[in-house]
Amino acid sequence: MPSAQNAALFLSAVLAAFLSLVDAVPAYSGLAELSETSGDEVQDVEGKSPLSERQKWHLMARDLHRDVKMLRDQQFERDFRETVNMTAYEGVRITTPLLRPSDGCLSRNFSDLCLSRIYSVLSWYKENWSLIENENLTSSLVKDIKRGTKRLLEAINSQLQIADGGVDQISSAPLSVRSAWTRKTTTHSILFNFTSMMIDTCRAVHYMSKRKTAHRAKDMKRPADWSSDKN
Repeated sequence: MPSAQNAALFLSAVLAAFLSLVDAVPAYSGLAELSETSGDEVQDVEGKSPLSERQKWHLMARDLHRDVKMLRDQQFERDFRETVNMTAYEGVRITTPLLRPSDGCLSRNFSDLCLSRIYSVLSWYKENWSLIENENLTSSLVKDIKRGTKRLLEAINSQLQIADGGVDQISSAPLSVRSAWTRKTTTHSILFNFTSMMIDTCRAVHYMSKRKTAHRAKDMKRPADWSSDKN
């Protein structure tokens, strides 16, 4: 009998230790890194709360930025090995769409038009991605970026359809690639500007998620405020 009691006590101790370990594992490990490229911290969401749609967008945007930046660095090291600083190529970079201060994607001048501008600019990079594919045929990052861009566009488009907002298409002349040097500089330009665009996108989407959370919290407090006013 004593041996049976000891066995039961031992099993109880093991079960308690296992449950404590389970409780110690965060439900969403990515939340702690949500602000990696935004410069802000997520303070409105507890680690175990379900992710909102726009928080999911931020995770997608953050991952896409990481992959684009990694491919940019790989391509630069491969094609411009003799140069260690990308600023040396500012004069040969082509112009590609970016998020501008006037697009309303900054917290100080935020506009609901920001989301449609992100969609339009991101669509341009998707449509001109074939050049990057041709110059990086062996890189697994190319497929990851293509898939990540498609997912983020679909997520944003679903919101634009709900809001019934118009999206301005960005028209541009076909990219001219006449030599091996032009292919290298054009590829570098697209990846360099795509990286910059994704930094601004991460910041804007993160701000949108915080802004919506703050509005929801304010709406939840209104009934109490009204009752206190009546009293």
